[in-house]
Amino acid sequence: MKPRKTLQRRWDDFFRKHLYIRRENWDRYARVFRVVIEVGLKNLTHPLFGPWLRRLVRFEQEGKASSFIVPIHQDVAYLGQREGTVLPVEKIRRAIEASRYRIIMHRCICRDAFHCTNYPRDFACIMLGEACRHLVAHGIARSVTVAEALDHLDRATRLGLVGTCAWTEMESIAKGIPEAEKLDYFEICFCCPCCCSGLRNYRYWHRNETLRKHFSTMGWRAQGTAACTACGECLGACPVGAISLQPDGIRVGPDCLGCGLCAVRCPADAIVMKETRPGREHLLDYFRGIRPRI
Repeated sequence: MKPRKTLQRRWDDFFRKHLYIRRENWDRYARVFRVVIEVGLKNLTHPLFGPWLRRLVRFEQEGKASSFIVPIHQDVAYLGQREGTVLPVEKIRRAIEASRYRIIMHRCICRDAFHCTNYPRDFACIMLGEACRHLVAHGIARSVTVAEALDHLDRATRLGLVGTCAWTEMESIAKGIPEAEKLDYFEICFCCPCCCSGLRNYRYWHRNETLRKHFSTMGWRAQGTAACTACGECLGACPVGAISLQPDGIRVGPDCLGCGLCAVRCPADAIVMKETRPGREHLLDYFRGIRPRI
């Protein structure tokens, strides 16, 4: 093993054993996490510091991180839904039903970090897989039944949050999950645009080709309809600035993540989600270079 990889492995093992997040240090982690989001993640595309930061958080290599945005709002309409098309939120539902073990985090680290007042801080991620037992033992999550997890998902759709399905190696290290078990967990995050580390930074990350591969859409894009009044409410809702205002309505660019935030914000219900490529059978089929075990 090369010297740099040896040092990295030693650091990872030390972090997993001594620095992982748990009930006793949660508040300290939340304070540090805010700095990480505001300074570190925002600068992942910096010409000088970016490559080093991306290596640090494992966003530089294939198979180290993957994340997909999932529109889950109950009020979002889907254009031209074909018979047999499985909507994104239903793919999450099926993954929960197929899981062997599942947990709900006690609190959302992003909303705690930013002292969120728009959404409940105690409404947090669902995680799937046997390695999630470690998080219960650390006092930061509780095990739940399939029915409880599905109820939690339904509440997320009512709250208007964005679904983010993710696996990152750095997250497994921070959670104290042993190296041998790192693929045995899978995150389903319910993100708010005011606090989420991704939604606050996608507009910066989309400048970098590597980051665009790690954080992408499941294949849905927003589209304006004839009911659009060109009021501009959707412009500020888009986390990547993919929407522009035209004389006859809105235009949605190729950077659209398919999160659906613009559709929820639209007062005229004039934005729908359109499938841009055929969906894959299983939620885990979207991941490249890795396949979490749930």
